[in-house]
Amino acid sequence: MDIGFLSGLQRIIRLKDLEAWDIKFNDKECRIILVDEHRPSTDDDFPWLEDGIGEDRKENHITAYVYSSYDLEEIDEKIFYQIAEHLADHVALAHCNVTVLFKKENDYDVALNGLLRIKGYQEYNVIPLSKFFGFSQD
Repeated sequence: MDIGFLSGLQRIIRLKDLEAWDIKFNDKECRIILVDEHRPSTDDDFPWLEDGIGEDRKENHITAYVYSSYDLEEIDEKIFYQIAEHLADHVALAHCNVTVLFKKENDYDVALNGLLRIKGYQEYNVIPLSKFFGFSQD
């Protein structure tokens, strides 16, 4: 079994409601940031659905942001979409919607710091090194 692809996955940070990964696959790279919204899904979580989510809204919502510094080809989007969904597979999906959103960003730390601030955390570069000695940085 070849598990060489695992070398292209690097978890950057893990918190109770946010997790960030740098992904390299087939000479492409992105940062995937999973955000547990701790709220039911809303129509705004699904901007591509004209009529909203309807009755499919669930008790919790997770947003997976896929940041890339360049325009991804359709096949690359499909691959990163599947990786993002897989990273969220550990939650009770019967009670949770997951949205995968693609965004272009040249500086992945800017994207991460923005989401950290929204969730009430300090910026990534000022988190004390001692927080990285354990499994989670909370």
